[in-house]
Amino acid sequence: MPLDSSVDYVDSINYTDWRNKLKELRDVAGELQSKATASRRLRYTEIDIEGERKAGRLAPDEIYTPMHLIDSNIRREQSSYIQYVTQSNRAVVLQHRTNVSITPDRLEQDVTSRLRYEGWQIPMYANIDSFQANGYSIMEVVFDQTKKGEVSHEVISMGDFGFINDTKDLQECEMLLRKYYFSKTKLLTLVDTADFSQDQVEKVIGSERTATSSSADAVMDKRDKSLYCVYKVMFRVRGVVHVAWAQDDVADDWLRVPRPLFIGRRKLTGQIDPTTKQPASEDAYETTYPYFLFPYLISENNTISQLKGRVFLDEDVQEAASSLISSFCTAHRRASGLYFSKDTDDPNDDQALQKNVFFRTGALINKKIQQFQLNAPSADMLAAIQSLVTMNMQETSQVNFAAQNRKDSRKTATEISAATQSASALTTVQVVLFSSALRSMYQCMFEIVQSRILSGLIQDVLPDIRQMYAEQWNIKPSGDTDVIERQQVVQQMMSAWPVVQNTPANISFLSDLLTKMFPEYAQKYIQIFQQSQQQQAQQAQSAQAQQQQQMMQVMQGIVQLTKHPEFFSDAGKVNALPQLQAVAQQAEQMQKQAQQQPQQPQQ
Repeated sequence: MPLDSSVDYVDSINYTDWRNKLKELRDVAGELQSKATASRRLRYTEIDIEGERKAGRLAPDEIYTPMHLIDSNIRREQSSYIQYVTQSNRAVVLQHRTNVSITPDRLEQDVTSRLRYEGWQIPMYANIDSFQANGYSIMEVVFDQTKKGEVSHEVISMGDFGFINDTKDLQECEMLLRKYYFSKTKLLTLVDTADFSQDQVEKVIGSERTATSSSADAVMDKRDKSLYCVYKVMFRVRGVVHVAWAQDDVADDWLRVPRPLFIGRRKLTGQIDPTTKQPASEDAYETTYPYFLFPYLISENNTISQLKGRVFLDEDVQEAASSLISSFCTAHRRASGLYFSKDTDDPNDDQALQKNVFFRTGALINKKIQQFQLNAPSADMLAAIQSLVTMNMQETSQVNFAAQNRKDSRKTATEISAATQSASALTTVQVVLFSSALRSMYQCMFEIVQSRILSGLIQDVLPDIRQMYAEQWNIKPSGDTDVIERQQVVQQMMSAWPVVQNTPANISFLSDLLTKMFPEYAQKYIQIFQQSQQQQAQQAQSAQAQQQQQMMQVMQGIVQLTKHPEFFSDAGKVNALPQLQAVAQQAEQMQKQAQQQPQQPQQ
């Protein structure tokens, strides 16, 4: 019966049933490895100038100056992603599914300590670099008891992961393949520690060693190869993911027979283990592949193999810019040299003439010669190269670099403002894609940690936090709240500041703005604001007290004046004295009230 028409095709664990599919995935991985090698060469432009000259592809006086636009654009965009995953003090944001009033701060701190284990940044940074360059990257969640949360994540290099080319969703694949590179010692160790087949491993180590996918050149001397390539494959059997190890080039059976995939997840049975006094649990096998796709961009074509990264988007501009700058430099090198010819009009005067003569100082020339130089190319070539680079910057949505690279001085205030904002803002669409993939991976890792804590296998947890693990939580990357939303609020507050700065709320508004922009240093600035406000309040109170004292002195003079009617004329006694007496009476009442105020708290 043909393989594809077998009803038991998907649910089989027989090596012969999967061998053809395994070969297909191995070939796909080989094609991806060749593509990855070509992409790395484009990105870093590894060219042997002397070798090219010896091969005749470059003239002796010609120079090639590569422009590394691909690498520059990748590094320029990386800061957004690195900022997203590292700027927050917590790895995830948790929200209770039914009771949003529960504050999960302590739980978030505990989860962060388990998801951000020592060295967690290395595979994350490599993952970011990979999907920027190639259009997508794959991360795998693995069971690792050396970590605090007993779970970790690994990045898979392009060329080390095989799937059918028309795949749109990894979870829909019948089989997935990942390459591993082991030394002879490691393979023999796996026979004892991981139930690898002794016979099949001996067939592998008896074959030729393999260059890894990260090798600069696939053609390597045998003495430079120390690793053997083996494949970890995953497929479903009756809905449960199974994992097996194989090497179909030399082995004729599984290196390790398929078994249900276990990455640390536990399932509570509802009983108590009488020995450990912990909740009884059992291994929970996975029904989904532990692979997570991180796309660089999204388009209407969602076929994974068709996703494009910076290598594809920038290779033509990089080649054009490299060609132009190389031609410009070569032309200037040639124009700076001196060239000579015989000063004669006789077309037959070159018979038996010695050519390719090099002149040196002090030499005697017995013929009349002419000296000339080639015309140097116009500097407009540099403007053309700059135009290409600037256009490429605009295509990558880096308005700030496009504005900065312009040599003219006619940069508008709007353009400068856009450049400044772009320098600190994240590329929303791309980071949202990254956030979505990161949330899926963190969700899987959190569930594994949660199950192992509740089953008592991870015991370094405080009792109150353990109770919080028993609740149901929604999870998302902290960057959504701590980075993206905060930057949006900062931009809005910066726009509103010109209006607020002249209102009584200016100090409070500025304190909030500094807290969001500089959380580590904001408190120092806020204390300075508070001290300044206190000093201003004290100065105002002092000035008010001085004014009251001066006013009281004036009032006392009026009181004293009213006690001497003889100082007034007859007309003054009629017109002015009564009014002054009324004012003096009010002043005496105010003075009595002022004297009584300090005594009020004691009553």
